Amino acid sequence: MNLFVSKIASLLLALLVLFSTLSFTVGTHYCGNIMIDKAILSKAQTCEMHQEMPSEEKSECCGDEVEIIEGQDVLQFSKAEFDLDIPVEFAIFSLIHFSSTDFFAKEIATAEVYDPPHYYQDFQILHQVFLI
Repeated sequence: MNLFVSKIASLLLALLVLFSTLSFTVGTHYCGNIMIDKAILSKAQTCEMHQEMPSEEKSECCGDEVEIIEGQDVLQFSKAEFDLDIPVEFAIFSLIHFSSTDFFAKEIATAEVYDPPHYYQDFQILHQVFLI
């Protein structure tokens, strides 16, 4: 389960980096105050009235807007740098303490105590009583 969660998290982070660096355009066509078409990564289609008008009248009633959404151009690759101010005495003490033989000693596998099966005596042979 932990492996699955880490794969999903890495995939989401990769998609986040991809979409933060992606640039695209959004084109919108208005006829008066009414939005006719909105297109991503392409030019918006014009209305029929705009196509039929002569070129000098097109600018008065209809309008196109192009919005450019820019992503990051420069990614900053940096390592996390931090400085731990540890006293020398503490570092030497921890080195001596954790390098002791008890810390790195292997545990010896212990076997369970073997309990042999109980021996039952044959009473017929013990008392020499036989059925004839």
